[in-house]
Amino acid sequence: MANTNLKIAVIQSGLRGYEVERVLNFWPGKLSKMIAGIIAPTNGEEIALAGVLDKKVCDIFPPEQVEVD
Repeated sequence: MANTNLKIAVIQSGLRGYEVERVLNFWPGKLSKMIAGIIAPTNGEEIALAGVLDKKVCDIFPPEQVEVD
């Protein structure tokens, strides 16, 4: 499932996706895969993304989006 909140947060930050990836030392395309829902970020990555995007973790990754296995 796509993470629209993450996409919106990136746009609102004024940063390009590759700039966010560079700051967080992500490999190229990792952020896009997170936004598309192809890969899930770790807790540490969620916290780091929230910090770079100046948002709260719960705003970008709301509890209702968490998938239970």
